[in-house]
Amino acid sequence: MMKIYLDMDGVLADFFTGFANHFGKDHWKQIQNKEKSIQELQGTDFFNTLDTYPSTMELVNFVQTLVGDDDWGICSSPLRGDRDNSAYWKRVWLTRHFILPKIENLIFTGQKERYAMDKIDGKPNVLIDDKPDNVGRWIAKGGIGIRYQANEDSLVDLKQKLIKAVESS
Repeated sequence: MMKIYLDMDGVLADFFTGFANHFGKDHWKQIQNKEKSIQELQGTDFFNTLDTYPSTMELVNFVQTLVGDDDWGICSSPLRGDRDNSAYWKRVWLTRHFILPKIENLIFTGQKERYAMDKIDGKPNVLIDDKPDNVGRWIAKGGIGIRYQANEDSLVDLKQKLIKAVESS
């Protein structure tokens, strides 16, 4: 059975507003040195401070209903050089917001594409992610990648794409 993986930052958690607020800016694009600023988040509880999007719970509930409790999860990148700390605070955030996939479906990696195909039956898995690079690498490894950024894209369109992906599997 295919799994649907949801990215966190930009899909469920409002990383960009949180990033701007953390550095006292109105918009994340106002932050001068973004790479250096992201490095400054290492070792902090930054990911637990993020807000959800208005669509977050509707998306999670839809995916759970579509594929069942066993066949959905989280596939999210930790900060480079801060894997364990980032993953810890992302798990705290998920628990606090009652987004609770099975523990084996919680994946924190910078190499999401390793999960594009089911290791047992070879079926493609689905990744919903806001970063075109992640979606492209996922598709290149045989998975079904759907680009979705919660504050820009239509949840209705995403739901239709997910239904189509599940029906075609």
